[in-house]
Amino acid sequence: MIPQLRMSDTLVSSVETGSPAVSALTLAYAKLHIRALGTADDTLTAVRINAAASYFSEQTGRPILTETRQAGLDAFPFVGATGNAARIELPHPILQGVTSVKYIDANGVLQSFTGGSPVAPLWRAVTYAGPYGGRGYVEPLYGQSWPIARCETDSVRILYTCGYGSTPESVPALVRGVLCYLIAHFDTFPSATQEASVSELPLGLTQMMNAFKYSAYPSQVLREVGSAASQYGGARWTI
Repeated sequence: MIPQLRMSDTLVSSVETGSPAVSALTLAYAKLHIRALGTADDTLTAVRINAAASYFSEQTGRPILTETRQAGLDAFPFVGATGNAARIELPHPILQGVTSVKYIDANGVLQSFTGGSPVAPLWRAVTYAGPYGGRGYVEPLYGQSWPIARCETDSVRILYTCGYGSTPESVPALVRGVLCYLIAHFDTFPSATQEASVSELPLGLTQMMNAFKYSAYPSQVLREVGSAASQYGGARWTI
């Protein structure tokens, strides 16, 4: 059996569940699309906005509004390597930035991967912008390499922020369009079946979401441990 470098990913906070909570679309924008008059259905429309945003994120792996998340790994990849070989891709694009890289050392103490005077990060984060931007990553600075973390669950902890932005205005027009189509579908077909027929999403809408989904897939699927293979028993690892 080939051992794997497991990555966990935990939601820490989101502006969608903040106080006050932020929605991916304004109520007025959604009502304009579905041509809703009056305020009688405002509550339902607001629910559908959130449902559409949740469905989009679930299907594509892309948070729409800003989230803070923590990625956890059981070890750093490629101990001793630098550059491309040491990159750790982070899920849920668009990556906005990395807040910290911490690890449990051999003595069981949580350490930050920093150094120098004044103290500064020994890593850099790279992001890819645009509606279809892929996963960003974090890697050691030139001349640095990942330290050795104690081999235990989530011994490496990377705190980062992701999403298109913190306001409805920061959501790309393409994403707003998909959300509007979803809201209109939910509004027209409030139940899963209508008159003995199944009301599935239109094929075109599914294909539009697939474009966002496929571009969010990791580019680094399987890599050799290389020089660190002897340390980990010649294993292969996936991220």
